[in-house]
Order: sequence, then C-alpha cells, then structure tokens
Amino acid sequence: MKVLITFSTLVLILLSSCYYDSKEFLYPTLNSACTDTISPVVFEGAIFKILNENCTSCHSGALPKGNILLDTYANVKVQVDNGQLLGSILHTGEYTGTKAMPQGYILSDCSIQSIKIWIGNQSPKN
Repeated sequence: MKVLITFSTLVLILLSSCYYDSKEFLYPTLNSACTDTISPVVFEGAIFKILNENCTSCHSGALPKGNILLDTYANVKVQVDNGQLLGSILHTGEYTGTKAMPQGYILSDCSIQSIKIWIGNQSPKN
C-alpha cells in the first residue's frame, strides 16, 4: 500500500511539473508601461499602425525608397523573413546590409517591443 501511495504521489508530481505553458507565454502582451500600442500584438492592429505612421510614407507606392514596400502584410513579411525589418528598426548595426530606419529618429521602445513580440510569434497575419 505504501508503494502504491508513493508511486501515485510521484506520478502526480511529475505530471503537474511537466506543464510549462502559461497565459503570458502563450499570449504575450506588452509591458504595462507601453500605452501607445495595442495589446495583444496583432498585425492589423498594432504592427500595421506603427508601420503606417513611421514607414509607409517612404516605403509604399510605385517608387518606394530602397525598393522596399511596407504597405501590405505580404510585403512586410518579406522584410521580416530576411531580417531587414528588425535590423533596420533596432539601429544597432547588428544586421549586415540594413540601414537604420526610420531615418532621423528611433521608434519608441513600445513600438519596437510590439514588433519584436509579433516577429517572435512567427509574424502571423491576424
């Protein structure tokens, strides 16, 4: 009987300790200090708003600067997949071949955090 109780207790402990998912991990939201973005981070909300306000004046239309379009999800996804979007907005020079964007200023920490979260979630179209 002691063996059965010990074994059952051990199994319960092991099973309960194997569950790592948490709401914060599965559905990341922004730091509560970030008030200029939409939470949770979605393309059609926060990301497109950030890009539209900071990027599409130069990166849209028939002759986009640098031949980089950021006016649709498909165009943004190309830049995410090749590392250019994150490399440009970080202004750190960590990514070769990227130019610091937007020129003349750096995006807010909350905007950068939003884009990082979105990219970390495999940049879904939602």
